[in-house]
Formats: sequence, structure tokens, C-alpha cells
Amino acid sequence: MKKIIFIMFPLLLFSQTTPPVMLWEQIYDVTTISSNGVSFFNSIIQSHSSNEYVLTSIYNTENTLFKIDTDGNLIWQQSAPVNISNIGGKGVAILSDNLYYTITENCPSSVQNSIQQFDNDGNILGNWCLTNSENNSNFNYIISTNDGGLLISTTTTLKKFNSSKILEWSANHTPNSVISNIIETSDGHFVAVGSIDPTVLGNTNGGCYMAKYDSLGNMLWQRNFGDSIDVIESAYTVAELSNGNFITACFSNNLIDDEFFEGTWMYTVNPSGDVLGHKILPPYGAQSYSNIIIEGRGYVVAIITASNGETSKFRLIKVNETNEIEWDVSFSDGWIYDLTKTSEGDYIAVGTDYNASVSGSGNLKAMKIGWEPLSTPSFENSVSLYPNPAQDYIIVKNNFSENQTVVIYNVAGQTIMTQEINQNENSLDVAKLASGIYFVHVSESNTTLKWVKD
Repeated sequence: MKKIIFIMFPLLLFSQTTPPVMLWEQIYDVTTISSNGVSFFNSIIQSHSSNEYVLTSIYNTENTLFKIDTDGNLIWQQSAPVNISNIGGKGVAILSDNLYYTITENCPSSVQNSIQQFDNDGNILGNWCLTNSENNSNFNYIISTNDGGLLISTTTTLKKFNSSKILEWSANHTPNSVISNIIETSDGHFVAVGSIDPTVLGNTNGGCYMAKYDSLGNMLWQRNFGDSIDVIESAYTVAELSNGNFITACFSNNLIDDEFFEGTWMYTVNPSGDVLGHKILPPYGAQSYSNIIIEGRGYVVAIITASNGETSKFRLIKVNETNEIEWDVSFSDGWIYDLTKTSEGDYIAVGTDYNASVSGSGNLKAMKIGWEPLSTPSFENSVSLYPNPAQDYIIVKNNFSENQTVVIYNVAGQTIMTQEINQNENSLDVAKLASGIYFVHVSESNTTLKWVKD
């Protein structure tokens, strides 16, 4: 047991508490893409078939899908036509057919919204116009569901469609509520978050709102929370923690200790809707619109810092299971609107480059944030490994005179394989390992190297 603890400690120190760095940054000049000028990426999703990503962007009156590779290079772009002045909603969904679905307004009537279908090369395959019975009710969020269907949030309802785009059920939101984000939970239900007039529910809690629906659209519970009724508050994003609780980012304007505060409160809510506690993220002016990435029992969240005269930054914060900040890193100027985790354990953040003349808008921007592979340098009296990435085998070079123990871990800290190596070069068979990121730890020399399996 002592040996296991000794081996794992350097890995955990390296892979969890070491702040990430910018691996690449890509800025896509909107003047070559759209005449509208003002734009931002608002969502990202990974392709099923490869390490590629599809992003949606919003212009003044256009929605456009982009596909990029793992280095941020543009593969294709495709505009989703909009026939009326309102822009479409956030999100792009991918189903088992490896086709992409987004929501927009390419229909002849102002009471219709559409689901658009794209293939893997960006071609538009279908456009389904769906009439909303509610006045001024626009589609504003879309996700894929585990049964192969789609779930869409409108201004006033949740709408569940099967894989043939046939409506299965529709559930009304509580009056005076607006839904910003929806997720499917591990028990097959759905959780939606947004904002609400607190007086609707007959209490004086804040305006951040959360509701849970079962698989048939029946509301199981609804809650509102926050600091008070007198402030501007809204929950923008939600995720399910590994223990079954939920974490949601609630933006709030309020006075704290007689000082005006504008920022993000991360609320923890149990499966029954009871608020367990909250954490205020630094700094003043922080907002969060992006996905929350669950990391073990903690999470990673992207925040926007655009108030109090500060220049907004691409910024990520890691919070552990005890609600402590493990790292807080800022990168170049801009706003993050969505975030995803790659199969290698890094992150891709998307949003907009900073434009001083337009709040929260500028050129389209994507950034990969993570940890550089520490694999190829050869040190005197140390170890090195190659190739990186690799498919079938890796060579670990031992420059020590004595034998050593090599332990390979995955990103969750689980031991995948252990092998004794002698002096000089040693071949390790890794052909059966799944593609992804691994850490190779040599215990006697206290060396940890990052390695990627293709």
C-alpha cells in the first residue's frame, strides 16, 4: 500500500493540480465569412467518428456551422439560412447516425422554427418546420437524448422529438421563466435551468431557476434560489456531479458587505432540488455561459470577466470536491461561450476575440487548453519515451544503472499496466489500450511523462 501511495502522488500533482497552458489559438476573421461583422461561437460538440469538432456561431441574422480538426484548422463551414430577423438558438446535437442537428428559423411563418440536419461534410440534408402555438416562442437550446431523439427548449416549453423528428411530448415551463440550458440526467430525466420572477413561486428567493422533468415531460420539482428578489439573477448552465448532485452557475448582481458584487455563484443542488451550498467564483464581473466539465468529484468552469474596466479573458477555473479552487488561469483576450473536453484530456474553448467597440463580440475564436506532452526530452540520469503519440508500442529509455518500475495511469488516476524495465531501451506493448491520454510514471526516478495513444 505504501508503494501505491508513493507512485500515485506525483501523478495526481501533475495531472490535477498543475494549471493547464494554451496549446493553440485560432482566430477566424468574420470579415471573410460574413458581411454582418459581429459574431461569436456559442457551442461546440465532438464528432463521433473522429477527433474533430462542430461549432455553431451566431451573426446578426445568420447561424453558421463550422467543423475544425484537433489543431483548430477549419475543415468546412456551412450557413444555416434564416428567413426572418431573429437568430436561432444555442447548441448543436449529434445523433448515432453521425449527423448534426441545429435549430434556426428558416420557415415561411413567424410562428415556425426549424430543425436543420447536416451531414459529416456540412451539407444540409433536411429542414423541418415546426409550428409553435405560443406567441413569440423561439427555439433556444437543443441536445440529443440517449434514446436517439432530440430535446429542444423554447421560450415557454420543452419539446421532445424522436429520431424521425416527430413530437413525442411538450411540457410547459412555469410562467415568467426563461430556460437557458438543459441536460439529460443519469436516471433518464431532464434538468433545465434559467431565470424566473421569484414571486411566481410565492417566495423571496433569487431569480435563478431549476426544474426537473421525468422522461415523459412531467415536472418532478422546480426551485428558485439566489440571494434575494431585488437583484438580477439567472442560471446559465448546469451539470450533474459524479455523486448525483447538480452544479449550476448563477449570475447575480448584489451588494455583499456593502460592496456591489456582480459575478457567478456556483450552487450545489441535490437530486430532490434542495440547495446544499454555493461558492462565489472570483473575480468581480465573472459570468459563465459555457458547459461545466465534470472532473472526478470536482469540475472545470469557464468564466467571463468583462466588468469594472477589466479586459475580458479566456479564463478557466478548476474547483475540487471540497469546493476549493485548484487552479485559476487566464489566457488571451476574449469571451468563452462554450467548452468541451477532448479525448486526450485537454479542453477546447470557443467564443469571440475581444472587440473593444462591441461588448462580448469580435472575431470568432477557438483555443485548446491543456498540458504539453512531457515525452521526448532525454535527461542525464533520467528517463524518456517515444514515439508520442503511439499506437502499438512505446520505448522507455532508462538512463539509470538499476532496474525501475514503470506504471501507466489513465486520466482518472487508475493503474492500467505495470512493468519492470532494465537499463537502456525497453519496449512496452500498448496495442490493446484505448485511444486517449495516459501518464507514464517511473517510480524510482520520480518522473512522470504524458503520453497519447492514437
